[in-house]
Amino acid sequence: TQHLKPPRAPAGEDRRAMQAMQMMDGFMKHGDDMFNQYLGDGKDPVMAPPGQHTMNAYDVLNGLHSCQITEKASAIEALSAFAGAGQEFEMPNKYKVLAPNGEQAFFITEGTDMCTRQMGNCCPDCASWAADIRVVNGQGEAEEAFSLTRPWTCTFCCFNRPHVSIVDQNTGEEVAEMIDPCNCCDMTFTVKDKSGDPAMYVKGGCCQLGLCCPLPCGPCAEVNFTAEDPDGNEIGHIKKKVPSILKFLATPDVDNYHVDLSGVEDPVMKLVLIAVSVFIDFRFFNMNENAEDADGDHIPDRFDYGFGGGGSDSGGE
Repeated sequence: TQHLKPPRAPAGEDRRAMQAMQMMDGFMKHGDDMFNQYLGDGKDPVMAPPGQHTMNAYDVLNGLHSCQITEKASAIEALSAFAGAGQEFEMPNKYKVLAPNGEQAFFITEGTDMCTRQMGNCCPDCASWAADIRVVNGQGEAEEAFSLTRPWTCTFCCFNRPHVSIVDQNTGEEVAEMIDPCNCCDMTFTVKDKSGDPAMYVKGGCCQLGLCCPLPCGPCAEVNFTAEDPDGNEIGHIKKKVPSILKFLATPDVDNYHVDLSGVEDPVMKLVLIAVSVFIDFRFFNMNENAEDADGDHIPDRFDYGFGGGGSDSGGE
């Protein structure tokens, strides 16, 4: 009898398709970096080769009593949102962590692949993402330090809540974990240490002008979070702030975060507060409102006043 062989999977075609997507993603990242230089966000630091560790990231964290986390704008995201497709093309998030003297201490870059980034538009509660926190040395090179990993979850209400693991890339050890528990009336994050014990709670109320009426000025430009130890003592503070009027109009999903670390002594917990700021940005402030076009008139809904924004009902009877 003749045995039929199962059809062979087109491994070569799959590999070529994957390589093509990686090349396209790399090309778009390069083009985005070039545009960002003209948007005032500056060039990215040079990525140091793997295994290069001339800086001790914990020493840098020990010297920080506060820092400014500046999210970099993406020209491709902004243009795709304005294109009127009802969806933006997600590019990797990037953040500069600046010391009080203005020098860059860390560089945070998202490492999620292109397809998974787009999945975040349709299922943000479930989609995975990953980011690297790199320490910037005296030559302007960004060296490996820590990684943030948010795995895929089937999140529904209180089930399978999103969590992020913080790993020391030098040792491969998980130093902390962040969890977004189910809360109806506020934005709360639970931080566990490497032993799994609660070490910090980061809380943000839902009744803030920056949430109800976001604008690029005054209290409407801010959203505040407090960091508390397990005993309820405030030890830190995170303030999300709209960077400028221009970015508010062109890239409303780009924000800055001022992080007060003055009440934190453990460098790991300082790292956690920086990581929580990134987690907050991914969870609550990563959607570009300019991509919302419910009536299909190719004008973002937030600017759709007096320009036929009434959709099919605007023509009268």
